[in-house]
Amino acid sequence: MIKAAFTTIGCRFNQFETAEMEDLFKAMNFDIVPFSDSANIYVINTCTVTNRSDYRCRQTIRRAIQTNKDAFIVVTGCYSQINPEEVGSIKGVDMILGNMEKLNIVNYLEEFNAFKNGKKEIKKLDDTRIVVTDINTAREFKSRKISNFSGRTSAYLKIQTGCDQTCSFCIVTIARGPSISEKPEIILNQAQELSDSGFKEIVLTGVNLGSYGDNLNPKTELSDLVEMLTGVKGIERIRLSSINPREVSDGLISLIKKSEKVCRHLHIPLQSGDNEILKIMRRDYNSEFYRDLIIKLKSNIPDIGIGADVIVGFPGEDEGKFKNTYRLIEELPLSYLHVFTYSQREGTDAYNYNEQITESTKKERGSVIKKLGEKKSNTFREGFIGKICKVLIENTRDRETCLLKGYTDNYIPVMTGGGDELMNKLVNVRITEISDNVVIGELT
Repeated sequence: MIKAAFTTIGCRFNQFETAEMEDLFKAMNFDIVPFSDSANIYVINTCTVTNRSDYRCRQTIRRAIQTNKDAFIVVTGCYSQINPEEVGSIKGVDMILGNMEKLNIVNYLEEFNAFKNGKKEIKKLDDTRIVVTDINTAREFKSRKISNFSGRTSAYLKIQTGCDQTCSFCIVTIARGPSISEKPEIILNQAQELSDSGFKEIVLTGVNLGSYGDNLNPKTELSDLVEMLTGVKGIERIRLSSINPREVSDGLISLIKKSEKVCRHLHIPLQSGDNEILKIMRRDYNSEFYRDLIIKLKSNIPDIGIGADVIVGFPGEDEGKFKNTYRLIEELPLSYLHVFTYSQREGTDAYNYNEQITESTKKERGSVIKKLGEKKSNTFREGFIGKICKVLIENTRDRETCLLKGYTDNYIPVMTGGGDELMNKLVNVRITEISDNVVIGELT
């Protein structure tokens, strides 16, 4: 039996697509093994959001080759889409697939005669094969039904891909192409199948989730789809991944407020708190709009958890502009931050901008915002001490404490005592303490 190993660098969307490829291999009776094991074929699903991401991808590719020099190496994803020649320069890579090609991975293995002995073995190719087509060509939404997410209690559900925005710093829009969406009826069927497989929570994913339905006929709002999904039997939680500020509609806010199934949790990228920087970034909002949105959300849904992305060190970000970002974050009731230092990405407009910031300044500013993020997170979590929260218990225990672990609907990680029979169940937990960023609770 052919042993196959997969790994993902990057976002939840990439993780879902890796699961899709794994499912294709399982259908052919491949033996899926951990990426650290010796395998006959390795599939690396890559990211290219920063220079650091590219570096991690190259390291991962080389690690697979070192693990088994005779293994067939497939590299796909955004790094492959943007820079296939650079990937191909790594000796030992057999096949490079773009984002449009990854779900045809088995077909390409057959086309390039990689199988032998009646598909019981796989052989390396004499030359690296590159199949990367123009992501901007007319295309249909491609997805595969997945019913197994490697022991997870929540399942990702891909509803959209691509992005029509033109942020000056972002390489992802180039790697993923224009926005397209899956039809609601197909998403509903997939959600029901996930429920039938035992999942209690689904996480809606997309490259630009809030643009869901823009290309459908008739046009469908994201909030309409989410409301349809609340009717899926067995699904107890619906969580949204990242959504841009302008796409948080009144309809979506109302639905989160009234529904017991839609998680009180949104991740809303900020990027910068300075209006001039936001304009140069080509974000379609200003700091006042973002502030008003967060205040509106908290006034309508007091216990909502709101995360944000922040980029420090963007070209032209002087000390005053950085302080504008700091002050805005400081005043807002955010529950956590994802902090990134700006990374020049060739092919983006910002790559050629003047007033690039030194790496040492980026690192210093990143550290300052991360500390602020930790403070915001602790403040948010402390507000729940003594309160009873519903926690979806995961299928594995915490490695250090052996306690059960899970998340509240507003995305607070909680650990508690209890037996394995509570795994993959929603249980009531009273939050009792917070120690070293760990939230502890007791069953009620």
